[in-house]
Amino acid sequence: MNNKQYYSCDRNHYFFGKLMTVRDFESEQTYFNSKRRLGNRMLNGVGIVSGLDIILVDNKTFSLETGMALDYMGREIVVSEPCVRRLNIIKGFDENKDKGIVYLCLSYKENFKETTFSVAGSGKSNGVSEEFNRVGEGYELFITSVKPKEEKLKLDSLVKQRIEVYNKDRISIVVEMDKYVNPSGKLSIRTIFQKENVEAPIKYSFVIRGEFFKSSEGGNEELKIDYHETEISTYKSEYQDYSMNCDATVDTLAELRINKDSFKLEVGSDVLKISEDIVLPLSIKNDPIKDIVIDQYYSKHFDEIVDDVDGKYIYLARFHLITNKLTYFIEGFEKHPFKQYLFSNELLKLLDDLKKSEKISITDKTDSEKFVEAEEAQPKVLDLPKPKIENVTTGVERINLGFNPKIGRCFYSYEFVHGLGVGNIAVVTAIDNKANYLTDDKGLLVFGDKGIFTKEEISISAPNVQIAAISNSEKGTIKLGVRLMEKTALQAVDVRWWAVKPEEIKKEEEDLVIDESVRVIITPNTARVKPLEQIRFSAVIEGASSQEIRWATAENNTGTIDNNGLYTAPSKEGVYEIKAYSVKFENKSDSAYVVVSASD
Repeated sequence: MNNKQYYSCDRNHYFFGKLMTVRDFESEQTYFNSKRRLGNRMLNGVGIVSGLDIILVDNKTFSLETGMALDYMGREIVVSEPCVRRLNIIKGFDENKDKGIVYLCLSYKENFKETTFSVAGSGKSNGVSEEFNRVGEGYELFITSVKPKEEKLKLDSLVKQRIEVYNKDRISIVVEMDKYVNPSGKLSIRTIFQKENVEAPIKYSFVIRGEFFKSSEGGNEELKIDYHETEISTYKSEYQDYSMNCDATVDTLAELRINKDSFKLEVGSDVLKISEDIVLPLSIKNDPIKDIVIDQYYSKHFDEIVDDVDGKYIYLARFHLITNKLTYFIEGFEKHPFKQYLFSNELLKLLDDLKKSEKISITDKTDSEKFVEAEEAQPKVLDLPKPKIENVTTGVERINLGFNPKIGRCFYSYEFVHGLGVGNIAVVTAIDNKANYLTDDKGLLVFGDKGIFTKEEISISAPNVQIAAISNSEKGTIKLGVRLMEKTALQAVDVRWWAVKPEEIKKEEEDLVIDESVRVIITPNTARVKPLEQIRFSAVIEGASSQEIRWATAENNTGTIDNNGLYTAPSKEGVYEIKAYSVKFENKSDSAYVVVSASD
């Protein structure tokens, strides 16, 4: 069945008068299958060859489109027709549904087909002679919550290394960097930030420094890493790219270092540190990196390549689930999260031709043509005053339209904190199709009247609405409203907003408030709800003009609360604490308690 042996050194020897048995025919198939799969694995590689797209049908159902992949044993996995499935019927769903983040995986599977009967009898103890006429080569879908080590899935580990800087409380910060660099070469560094089920805004900073290396920007002795989450969400995965110049002249072993005192992680009002320095080792080599990679690859033991298959699958999608005892829904998803793509020779040739054509288009020009193009490419500087931007925040608000909304009716969002403090701001709004994960309109933002664009020019599934915004300069909040301009079957519209505060109109906050007189008060201070039910809390800050509030839950997995104080209870019963913090006076807060119980 699902044979895991890569190669068979024995094949049938035929001679006149040979008596062929079942063993001989099975050996024939095993020999050729194993040789073909070994060639697939060693010559072609692993990954998605074509197709295998994942499309969300609704918030519980997905469609796996047709396509082909090679698994880590070189076996061909072919999906010959689209497969529409509810997520809860996939193997592994019940064991992993409460994890929040789950992965949809694809694996090779064989099944017996076409029942028949043996004319010679079964040989089984029960005397039943039923057998199967065919072996169907197919696939199996299953769900796991175990995140793989990405460097183990691809050959990137030959040239790249991942060093964990921080990994606690569902927050992960990883540095990915080159293993080798040439003297006077450039070292590539990427920081990867991920958080799961963390509502508080995240800031982190640290410094990377080491002998022989300087920052590519400004030539400083150290590289400063600084990240500030401006668009706050509960689940996030982002990366930033940097580089450093190597000024060594000879081969040597080197290391970069993250000093523990330079590391600072802010989770809301909490400031976290690391207990020890982080060491990032690497080698400085005069040899071409290409030659080093080839040497490293051919130094690997053959068995290390062909036998290291356990726990390695084709990852089709990553789902973010919201569940309770009775149901679930998909809040968001990412297809092919680890980019396990296997390029065909035809595609590689196309990419190579494109690369060559780009080089030719530049190198074939005369010196005078290059000079004219360079002059025309220079930006034209206008001597106009430019306002300095102190800060920009953005987000998406979902405005519910209800069932069968009427044309001309107005709908509103809750009033929410924009995060730039008190004072005047500028607000820009647009219809956001990207936030609506049930459509294919990825990346579309519609400013103004959607009706100006015809369906032939662009397909926009979001309804045509007029958008307005109210900014409260005293409270530091925004409220959005829309007027429906066309009939729609959708029950909500997503509005992306940007809040901008220019420096010249920034209003200085009061600094004369006596800290001891400030008090945060939550209303109500206790509440009782059912699992997954919602309730809205409000808070005021006595003794201060600034009414900016930051909401949070006291612990993870105890429900969620947004910037407007709307609390969504978890599926698990219990007593949970929520907190309201003053943004200006971080040491001032108040707590309220929610009893989550299914019984009335």
